Amino acid sequence: MSSLIDEVLKEAGFSDAAIADVKAGKLHYGGSLDAASDKELSVKLAFHVEGKIDNIKLVFLHLPAKKKYDPTVGDLGMIATDGGDGTLNDFVGIKLSPNEVTMDKSYSNAAPGSDLNLSKDEIETFKKLGKKATHEEIENCLRQVLLDRFRAYKKNGLAGIKPYARSKKEFSAGEELKNQILHGPILKKRSPTFYKYALDYPNNKPERAEESFFWVNSVIDDKPTIALIHRVGMPHGNEGYVYMERHFYISRSHNCLQGIGAAMTHGEEETVVLYATRTSTDQVSRKQGNGGENG
Repeated sequence: MSSLIDEVLKEAGFSDAAIADVKAGKLHYGGSLDAASDKELSVKLAFHVEGKIDNIKLVFLHLPAKKKYDPTVGDLGMIATDGGDGTLNDFVGIKLSPNEVTMDKSYSNAAPGSDLNLSKDEIETFKKLGKKATHEEIENCLRQVLLDRFRAYKKNGLAGIKPYARSKKEFSAGEELKNQILHGPILKKRSPTFYKYALDYPNNKPERAEESFFWVNSVIDDKPTIALIHRVGMPHGNEGYVYMERHFYISRSHNCLQGIGAAMTHGEEETVVLYATRTSTDQVSRKQGNGGENG
């Protein structure tokens, strides 16, 4: 009789030998996912973790450890830990460094299709600061933009994400994230309730679902790159936990990112995890000759 782990990993395309290796403690890369758009880079992997699902849930929701395993991450801060609408104090740790002078010029001269992911009205907000705006004024303006984006997403979900201004056509990260969910057949089959919540957030919240928000400031191409991240998860039956990590705003380099995972009990004190992530970047389109810009 096959276990939940066997069934789910087989549906994800892992061989019997790979599943046995994962259970024994090895990490397996399962290749790419069927692309949701021509801007997508993706990967799926399965791995073994020492610890119960409850411990993994605690770290995932409330103790994000990105700085431990991602050398690009400079700073990280939780947002609205009280479950409310957040405040500017939640973003006080965000700094436009390194390359402060370059970044100040980028925001002061922001325009559709530039290196930054900003909506048309956000671009106008930075322009109103004037060419002589100080570094502090630019950072404060950015923190307000991030707070506004967080509040809009928390209130209206994917529909609340302002599109990025491009030189030709606006790019909707909300639509991109929606399509990524729609292209995931396993989540819809195995956890239709969570699948619907991922699409309809903040509506149709399952009774046992929990969420958290935080920001990450990474250094990519020697420039600060800020992401607003939503994590949500819920128990699945008696031996599983399904979760999502959604980067619903990324200030530059990429458009958005979304990962879906399933943690499944293996023995008394161990867990097997299946995790699939999709990253949207215009660089893929550019390489394919589609005239992509930015992200």
